[in-house]
Amino acid sequence: MSRASISLSAGYVLEFWARGPGSIRISQGDALLWQVPAFSEHVDFFRYHHSRSGGVSVEWDRSEAVLFAYGYDPAAVAEVGITIWDFGGEALTLRTGAEVDAWMRSDAMRPVLHFSPVRQWMNDPNGLSKRGDSWHLFYQFNPASTEWGPMHWGHALSTDMFNWVHQPVFLHPEQNLWRLGATGGAFSGNAFEDRDGSRMFFYTERLPAYDLVKGYREVQKLARPDPGSLGAAGIETVIATRPEHEGVEHDFRDPKVWWDEAAGAYRMVLGAALHGDPAVLLYGSANLHDWSYLGPLYRAPARYREHGARAVECPDFFLLDGKWVMVMSFVGYTEPASGRHNLLYALVGEFRDDRFIPDSDNLQLLDFGTDFYAMQSFAADGRQLALAWLFNWEDRKPAGSPYSGEMSLPRELRLDGAGRLCMLPVAELDAAWPAMPLSSEADGGFALGGAPFELRLSGSLEGTRIVASQQGAPSFEVQVSAGRLTIRLPQDDGKIRYEAELGTATDLRLVHDRGIIEVFADHGAVCGTRRSYRNVAPDRVEVISAAQFTVSERSAPKRV
Repeated sequence: MSRASISLSAGYVLEFWARGPGSIRISQGDALLWQVPAFSEHVDFFRYHHSRSGGVSVEWDRSEAVLFAYGYDPAAVAEVGITIWDFGGEALTLRTGAEVDAWMRSDAMRPVLHFSPVRQWMNDPNGLSKRGDSWHLFYQFNPASTEWGPMHWGHALSTDMFNWVHQPVFLHPEQNLWRLGATGGAFSGNAFEDRDGSRMFFYTERLPAYDLVKGYREVQKLARPDPGSLGAAGIETVIATRPEHEGVEHDFRDPKVWWDEAAGAYRMVLGAALHGDPAVLLYGSANLHDWSYLGPLYRAPARYREHGARAVECPDFFLLDGKWVMVMSFVGYTEPASGRHNLLYALVGEFRDDRFIPDSDNLQLLDFGTDFYAMQSFAADGRQLALAWLFNWEDRKPAGSPYSGEMSLPRELRLDGAGRLCMLPVAELDAAWPAMPLSSEADGGFALGGAPFELRLSGSLEGTRIVASQQGAPSFEVQVSAGRLTIRLPQDDGKIRYEAELGTATDLRLVHDRGIIEVFADHGAVCGTRRSYRNVAPDRVEVISAAQFTVSERSAPKRV
């Protein structure tokens, strides 16, 4: 047995996930306070509440049995965050606040501008909102592995959307899915603030599932947070059955709820498929508890189903600049011309009498790079802001990493004069990570010091070529040729083409952060996001362009 002596405050909470063989024991003097004599062969979740301030002895064997552990003082966790407990073979290491940040940033492969979990698997952003001065990010989380698995909601707070304080896990599956040998859990959903200021969360629970692509059951739930938003004070199922008469089978998820002034009632959109065609469904309610199916709000043309699209995931529907915007992720779809898959689209139009009338039937591709998926937007401070999961299954994180998954840069949304949805990084980036312009070397290239960097170009972009390298090996290449913008990474073999029509655009912005490339052109109407795990720390970038350009590094932020 390994042993450590630590001091815990009254009310301290320890939460962890473990799988046997192994055990843990907490004692005070000769008194046994709490123990798990033997972890089972299945993953289990454990919570220990400490009642009296003072020193305790923590004993454990088989440190690898504890998969993820943290503790917190409920009265202080919003300010200082959780304390990560790392069980070693002989020592217990505790990290809080700045120590957690320093440990995360010591990983040379981990981006620093982009949010990532301390450990384990993360995917879709959920419950995005602002309360007072705090931005809330919830996210799909598997606390037991760096691979996808039973879904929970992780949680983090920030005052600037870039420096995050990690919070306790907010939502858990309603059953222990590991013991059932099943997948499922607390899937995606949104935060909703009612007219009286009360906040709640709507989300999908996938009930125990034994097949990832068919036959499962999904229900919609409403969760009300406890006063500290450390967990749910109450959860109820509000939609238990799907409209099977419409050909809706197993995909039925990811609610987005709002109060609709014109209807004088609540509305919800859900992602689904109608007889195999990706679709967005509309529901209505007078009280947030009893919901009625109002019909399909959108159904994709048959060609998407014919090329693999199984359903709409994470639908978003919101009012922006006097128009209604629908955003949809098409899971399973492969674009025939380019080979890109799981694409994100937008439509802009009118919403009248519970009908959506698009201005055009042509779907706008929101990201030609494809590593920008499951986008969720929310209104705050008079702006429509959004985050997306920065991953698309094409390339996997190398083995051995303590985590998997990042979020995109926070983006502000607007419509341009042509009715296109445009996205640019939020202005808070400049304050959180100030830009420091670099000077070129004698040969015209720019030496990079390992920090995130940014390029801005203005003018004629035709013929532009941006090449970043690490010790002479390629990191990425961005090119404009024949009016098309292309991103190429070292692993690209040409089977998939990551490119977009640029038109007459005269502006281009590129942000690079340890293997993440986010490109914005034509004032954000053309966006491309890629994730690479090779040569993620370029030491040199060369720019060939007729446009005026600057290269800047983003300085390290100060914890606030």
